[in-house]
Amino acid sequence: MSKSKTTNIVRMDWLTNRTPTGKRSATKARKLAQYFALGRGREKEQELRSQRGQWLDQHGRACAHQEVLQWVRQQGMSHELTHQFILSVKETQLTAEAFNRAMAAGGPLFPEWRLIQHEDTRYPHAHALAFGQQEVHIKSEAFQAWWQGVRDALEQEQAAARELQLEQVLEQAR
Repeated sequence: MSKSKTTNIVRMDWLTNRTPTGKRSATKARKLAQYFALGRGREKEQELRSQRGQWLDQHGRACAHQEVLQWVRQQGMSHELTHQFILSVKETQLTAEAFNRAMAAGGPLFPEWRLIQHEDTRYPHAHALAFGQQEVHIKSEAFQAWWQGVRDALEQEQAAARELQLEQVLEQAR
């Protein structure tokens, strides 16, 4: 086990849904969704790959990739900003549903999102997309409360996953 303290990561960034001339556009958000689901590369390369995970909406319902792209287009055209999130835990495998529950635990600051979890990096993590009209400042009380709720939920999900893994090891030992 690593000597560094195990931490859960909840990171947010945002991008504008406008072209350089100010026209509404969902192109950046679509490319981001493509990357989350299919990895790096040109669209032709991405189309040859299998999806890295299953998309979920804020209710935990599975969504097809094309359905998510339609949602991204609609939201991107009607909202000023796309918010992107990374949720990660170390040394524990969490399901997409667990990451989704953690995202929901933050409360109503981001009422609608699409989330995809994958395990093709050192630590399993999830990416989420949400849309809004205004910047969300990370030092604001609203964001800090949301962020803390998500981190606390990740801690709980991580503890539950560890407990389940321990139970499985003990069961196999019997």
